[in-house]
Amino acid sequence: MKIKTYTIFGHNGFIGSILKEKLKNNKLILPSRGQTIFRYHLGDIIYCIGSDLWKKDYYNSYYANLGYLPEIIKKNKFNSFNFLSSARIYKNSNFGDVNNLLKVNPADNDDYFNIKKICAESFLINCNKKIKILRLGNLYGNNYNAPILLPTLIRNAINKKLINITINKKSLKDYLNVDDATNIIIKIIKSGKKNIYNIASGERTSLLSIANKIKKITNCRIKYSNQKNLKNEAKIDISQIKKEFKFQPKSYLLSDIDTLVKDYLNR
Repeated sequence: MKIKTYTIFGHNGFIGSILKEKLKNNKLILPSRGQTIFRYHLGDIIYCIGSDLWKKDYYNSYYANLGYLPEIIKKNKFNSFNFLSSARIYKNSNFGDVNNLLKVNPADNDDYFNIKKICAESFLINCNKKIKILRLGNLYGNNYNAPILLPTLIRNAINKKLINITINKKSLKDYLNVDDATNIIIKIIKSGKKNIYNIASGERTSLLSIANKIKKITNCRIKYSNQKNLKNEAKIDISQIKKEFKFQPKSYLLSDIDTLVKDYLNR
């Protein structure tokens, strides 16, 4: 097998650490935090840096999702730049198609994250380099300390014996196992023919079904509030990865919850 060079920004994070393990038989360049300029060729760059704390940490969230990119692109030599974006940018759409016009509201605090991702995508696509944009759905796995919905539900069910559901229980999200996601990310980097891809399961799961499954396993209570606040994420189109790579998820969230709970307890 030919040894390739990959530079993984964010290699200590949830996705980056798994990509680092799967690509370990290649030459890996693993930048330190904040490092953006190198004196050697970076091969294929995978940019995994991001921040879910955009409401609490505006400054670092800006640099993680957007601010570092111009200097990395301008001051380094590399073969390709592969940017892990987010399917959250379809927030104001009913269907997540890569050809969609994207809508944002600068006055909406929830859109701050999306604006940075969209700006980053636009910058990269127009910088005349070999670029791939990978828009990820909600990935799940061993990120049990993450301040996002699914890990929070699992933590609270086990530690507090209580799940607080603060949006409508029928709200829908697309979830994909991080192992499925990283496998297809690597395939796209190596041979993808398009510039933009959606990476998701293509199916949405209700908050109610997730909460009930966790309750069944942990015997926790569920408390509902704000049930008028329905938040359905867009159904994400994954036809391109199905067509090009015959992609089919090997795992599904509801069947994986038992394993996730056990892994949390045994970590």
